[in-house]
Amino acid sequence: MRKLLVALAAAALLVPAAAMADSEFSISLEGGAAKYNQSLSGSDVGAAYGVRLGLMPTPMLGVELGYLGTQNNINQSLSEGRLASTLNTNAGYGDVRLNILPGSITPYVFGGYGLTWVSGAAASGIPNKTANTLPFGGGLDANLGTFKVGARFQYNYLFDKINTGGTTSISADKGGNSDFWDATVNLGASFR
Repeated sequence: MRKLLVALAAAALLVPAAAMADSEFSISLEGGAAKYNQSLSGSDVGAAYGVRLGLMPTPMLGVELGYLGTQNNINQSLSEGRLASTLNTNAGYGDVRLNILPGSITPYVFGGYGLTWVSGAAASGIPNKTANTLPFGGGLDANLGTFKVGARFQYNYLFDKINTGGTTSISADKGGNSDFWDATVNLGASFR
């Protein structure tokens, strides 16, 4: 009985230590393109930029915290009563990441929650506001020693409606929901 208790105590100490040996902390800079769809489908492809912190306590599962900024030109639409402007978004998000095949080249999927601040497009009838966001997608990371390079696709579903009406005094909803996607390349460092 005593040997069994000693073996269980040793296993309880060694298993977390072994898991920590495979843990990873990473920081990545992101840059790429972003595009709005649905009610803002007339927008141009714009710039996406950000930073992401990752903590992978196991090789398969971890969490990420990130910032994503975008800048898109909104085209004028006479039929929708919309003037041209530049739409800026700043988003903070947290997600759960699942590595599909852990290794030196790792495909992964993720999903989480974020808040997106939309601003700068009042001329197009888009008010400055905060929107709840569901970010999800996938990517591919390559670990090259301490360096990390990769690519990521992220779709951002906005729970809150962004009205894209004109600047007239008519209070009609001329738009609707508008989600956006971004595709980025990533460069960072990994600490194990």
